Amino acid sequence: MTDISMHLNTDEIELWAQGLLPAARAMHLADCSLCRVEAERERKVILQLVQLPKFAPSAGFADRVMAQVKVHAPSGDWTA
Repeated sequence: MTDISMHLNTDEIELWAQGLLPAARAMHLADCSLCRVEAERERKVILQLVQLPKFAPSAGFADRVMAQVKVHAPSGDWTA
């Protein structure tokens, strides 16, 4: 039985997905079916996300948003 404290955490699964998981942890992944299932699930999500269309705001979007921002001046004397 595998010690649960040895399972990969979410940061390690992300490192694995990027090909950056240290060798010792990769060995655990190779031996642990629970971690492998979770890692493969993460890989599927990432593959689906990269296939989504990329959107960018139109030119001037930030300027139009900032033109609507109202900054209120503080009331009262804050120096006391």
